[in-house]
Amino acid sequence: MCQASRALALLPPSVQESVLKYYFVRDAKMSLASHILKHLIITKYCNVSWSRSTISAAANGKPCFAPSSSDGSSDHRVRIDFNVSHQAGVVSLIAAIGFENHVDVGTDVVCWNERLSSNHQHIDKSGFFDWIDMHGEVFAEEELKCMRLATVNLKDLGIIDAQISGDGEDALSKCQWRNRKINLKVTRDDGRTEEDVQVSTNPVIDAKVRNFYAMWCLREAYVKMTGEALLAPWLKDLEISNLLVPAAKEGVQDPDSLQAGEMFQNFRILFKGKPVTNVKMELSALGMGYMVCGSVRASNPTEQSQLEMTAWELLDLDRELDSIGV
Repeated sequence: MCQASRALALLPPSVQESVLKYYFVRDAKMSLASHILKHLIITKYCNVSWSRSTISAAANGKPCFAPSSSDGSSDHRVRIDFNVSHQAGVVSLIAAIGFENHVDVGTDVVCWNERLSSNHQHIDKSGFFDWIDMHGEVFAEEELKCMRLATVNLKDLGIIDAQISGDGEDALSKCQWRNRKINLKVTRDDGRTEEDVQVSTNPVIDAKVRNFYAMWCLREAYVKMTGEALLAPWLKDLEISNLLVPAAKEGVQDPDSLQAGEMFQNFRILFKGKPVTNVKMELSALGMGYMVCGSVRASNPTEQSQLEMTAWELLDLDRELDSIGV
């Protein structure tokens, strides 16, 4: 995060006022970073000065940079459509740069363990299924079912080079209570060795909680791409499946690390039962606690086929602002 006083002075007075309204300093800093990032992207990629990096609103109300010359016609500068998200001290920005036609973009970042203690309290009292159902209004019915009975990777339980045998997968998927034990039969990868193991249900539940936040991140990015919010009337008509939860990069132990881990795409998206084929989504792990999603949809079919999301880049805002001379 760049020095707050320096960054704040770079923003218009009305925006400075909106940033300073936040009660918690961390929230104010994330809002500040969100605004600075948008102006930084415009200045960096559109060949305009910081003072001319004016943010406009697209037809759906989302922020964009839509340059025009004095006579009202489009000029040589690049249009940018972008979207931002922030959670637990991390700000993500996704931008579509250089397209002739409008491109919808959305992003969301989640920290799956930020509220883990309070989530545990609810689960310990009422069970994991009840905790999932508490969020039922914003998920499709099939998604709720899949999250209740989410499969768990043995690696999440500290078991490697093995496969579950017998009814172990069923026992894990139906697990909804912490502080208990589950007996499993596993077959080692050599195919000849079978053994009984006992696992705590705590990492099972935590893996399911992480699965929930992965789905939340995907849906939020999709909804933000459309320009609507999680109160959109069509939410339960949207269904995302083929969910794979990206793992942190192997060996990462620092809880403050944002090192990129696994990335997954090619999710199956249905809207009112019909496949959605003009949206691309990627879900990535950052460090041990974060996941970030990007969602992109181009209005022009030709440009849709040209869409390519690059890897998330971790920015040092002080260094970036120095590089453009502000």
